[in-house]
Amino acid sequence: MEDRQLLKDGAVGLLTAIAEEHPLGHQPSKAARFVLTSRHDVRVEIMFEKNMTVPPNLWCLEKAAGPALIARLKPKPSPASKLRTSRGPDGKVQYGRHSSLERMDQLGDADLVCFAPESFAEVGEIIDRLRSVTASDII
Repeated sequence: MEDRQLLKDGAVGLLTAIAEEHPLGHQPSKAARFVLTSRHDVRVEIMFEKNMTVPPNLWCLEKAAGPALIARLKPKPSPASKLRTSRGPDGKVQYGRHSSLERMDQLGDADLVCFAPESFAEVGEIIDRLRSVTASDII
């Protein structure tokens, strides 16, 4: 596996070059939020975790990732049905995912996958798939 920080910096650099910063902005040390417009003019939200204490997690819609990429890279599923099903120590209902996702229009309450790419090649494979998303893929 390539150096984690180098991989994260490269992934954020690539996303910065080909996608727009999400209207909610980035969280400086925690997460980078983007909107990627596919070759078919479909807007796809992406959240990338920058925090050094976690793997280079890239979150996107399960439908956008597609079954072939999911079968090959085996991301962690994050179904919407698991959201807000537990309470924290203070008794308040917890969202159940990275807090940067909650207010994102497309990702906040949808079925997601969380990829943890181990190489630049895997980052590229994920991005290539997302750049190919059609409207019918995410309906």
